[in-house]
Amino acid sequence: MDTASVLIGVFFLLLFIFPLAWITYKQFSFQKKYSHKIKNFGREHQINFDELEVNHWSFLGIDQNQKILAFGATNTPENIQSLSIPDIQHSKIILDDEHISKTKDITIKLSGNFGVKEISFYKDEADITADAAVHLYTAKKWLSYIQKA
Repeated sequence: MDTASVLIGVFFLLLFIFPLAWITYKQFSFQKKYSHKIKNFGREHQINFDELEVNHWSFLGIDQNQKILAFGATNTPENIQSLSIPDIQHSKIILDDEHISKTKDITIKLSGNFGVKEISFYKDEADITADAAVHLYTAKKWLSYIQKA
């Protein structure tokens, strides 16, 4: 009886742990794949990224020395855009609702000589499992990187 209980317990433990481990592994390999593509882009354009971040739908990299911001969408990694940070005249975070619990979209809006560019950090319809507050914190962190550079 004790052996059967232990085996059942181990079975249920593996039943719940395996999917979590698989999801973690897939997310890690996804981030590693796109980080590698961004670093290759940096090598081709003589950019050394001080900060690099990949999430489900976008990636960002910043070179503090050359003052270059690179960003793009992960579904089209060949379309990496880069901006000279001194060309950015205005930057701010755009929320579609004042209350973070009701917000459905978080973006950083950059404007300057190049026109207007938007970097998306959170889309409620695209990632319903994500917490908007976490993505708002990430957007604020990247806004401070851009403004300090």
